[in-house]
Amino acid sequence: MTKKKQVSEKVTPRGGQKTPTHHSPQTLITYRVFIAAQAMSRLVDNAVRTSLGLTSRQWRILVIINDLQIATSGEVAKTAGYDHSQVSRVAVELTGLGLVEQRMDETDRRKQLLSVTEKGVEVVQRGLPASAAREERFRSQLSQEDYEAFCRALETLTQEAQAMLAEQDVAKR
Repeated sequence: MTKKKQVSEKVTPRGGQKTPTHHSPQTLITYRVFIAAQAMSRLVDNAVRTSLGLTSRQWRILVIINDLQIATSGEVAKTAGYDHSQVSRVAVELTGLGLVEQRMDETDRRKQLLSVTEKGVEVVQRGLPASAAREERFRSQLSQEDYEAFCRALETLTQEAQAMLAEQDVAKR
């Protein structure tokens, strides 16, 4: 016989509604996604640090710039899910390593255009086989149906998180 943890509740002063006073974080979607993302991020970080001499953030930004071909840091930030300052900082690091080129946008001088150098393309080509192998190993744990359901669930939760962030932004005004 297994014991279930009981959720403690207390009566709040407003309308007598009960609110939980204890919960297990392991049951929260945010917690579970964070744990999975942290493990995957450490995995990528260890792999690219060892094989390419890059951090996982540098690798992700390099791959995204390579995919976009020529992009502003804002476009890269939107694609990567990072903020503009994070992308700008990493772009400077990648430029220092000779992997990315930054040049002024001729139509809008406030913007910097990012592109991958020949050396950067070589690094991407060296790193992609391991990236594909990681992806294949993860996908092998899911049926095609489960993978598609997983992607739909992630998209739904991402959209809801973005809506909640927008609501917080409105509330701050």
